[in-house]
Amino acid sequence: MQIYNNEKDIAAALADLSKTDDRLAAAFEKYGTPPLRQLADGFAGLARLLISQQVSTAAAATIQSRFEALVGEVEPARVLALSVDELRGCGLSGAKERYVRGLAEAVISDGLDLPALRHADDETVYKTLTSLKGVGPWTAQCYLLFALRRCDLFPAGDLALQHGVRLMYEMDEKPGAEALADFAKRWQPHRAAAARLLWSYYNGEMAEMRGK
Repeated sequence: MQIYNNEKDIAAALADLSKTDDRLAAAFEKYGTPPLRQLADGFAGLARLLISQQVSTAAAATIQSRFEALVGEVEPARVLALSVDELRGCGLSGAKERYVRGLAEAVISDGLDLPALRHADDETVYKTLTSLKGVGPWTAQCYLLFALRRCDLFPAGDLALQHGVRLMYEMDEKPGAEALADFAKRWQPHRAAAARLLWSYYNGEMAEMRGK
């Protein structure tokens, strides 16, 4: 079970992948080593991912800021002490309010031990998380990638990754999640490093296009 401890580990992985992928190598040369972007593991990190589902990065940051201001230290008991209206007032949709509250209840009532997942294999973590209401493949994979820093995860359902691959490999249209998951196998066992670079690449290319 490999993890990235720092950006040097990511750089080494991308240097290795670049030996057999010219387009990835060109993106690595242009944009450099992507940030580690480590997310706290446990309840706070998973709640953050639930909040960020299907909204823009800016919107997610705004909602998260309001959520933290209301809750204080993001702990299950503090969330459950709040009313539905208070949580909805942060900008959470009805579904996300239920997901975050359900996660808190799973920790307190059902004994879900998220910190223990640090030592579990990828498949066990994935199955444990996706058994929770509101946690789909993207959320579970991003938790593995950002909170647990695993090396071989690729959230193929992520729209930015789909568009990033379309741009980098000059495809006529973006690949769907299934097609992208198959395409990403070329980057094993460092699919997470490739994903991190693709996010940097996509953001950089889009910024250039907007500047023209």
